[in-house]
Amino acid sequence: MAAKLRLLSAVCALVAAVIVVWQTNPVARPGVDPVQLRSTSAPMSDVSTTIKWPVIETVNPTPFDSCKDIPYDVIQRLGLAFTPPEPQNGLRCQYDAGNYQMSVESFVWRTYEQTLPADAVELDIDGHRAAQYWIMKPTDWNNRWWVTCMIAFKTSYGVLQQSVFYSPVYTPDDVDCLQTNLDRAHQLVPYYKF
Repeated sequence: MAAKLRLLSAVCALVAAVIVVWQTNPVARPGVDPVQLRSTSAPMSDVSTTIKWPVIETVNPTPFDSCKDIPYDVIQRLGLAFTPPEPQNGLRCQYDAGNYQMSVESFVWRTYEQTLPADAVELDIDGHRAAQYWIMKPTDWNNRWWVTCMIAFKTSYGVLQQSVFYSPVYTPDDVDCLQTNLDRAHQLVPYYKF
């Protein structure tokens, strides 16, 4: 029995060796020249690729960071420093005014036109193109949710968004979201980078 197992394992090894040799040296087909791999320093300009040339310079990934670029004394003077400004994901900074919060965020990957919803109202804020709109319109059922309004500024790098948000449950005085946001925009425009 041991002799039969040795014979079987020898035959299997022989078959495996033949397959490996056959795979590494395939039989050449008649009329086909072997492939020659060479390295050249010739440019690939005549070869069509999906890469466009010249490559466009990348934009500044942090054109404006409101937590760093707006002076803290300005934030305090405007009443937005109930708690210290809080940097959040990306270039978003959240400010606390006590009965409402405000955030300012810049986007380099989205344009002004892509940002605006259909019901946005465009306006001029101190010489800068902007639009004002609701994120969630106030209704009877949203007394458990946040009411949010937005102002988006057109910038050379993309869009700068300023939002005011509050919860009617936790805010003793109802906030006039659109007017408050517009007032803050007029006060902060001198510190924004467009």
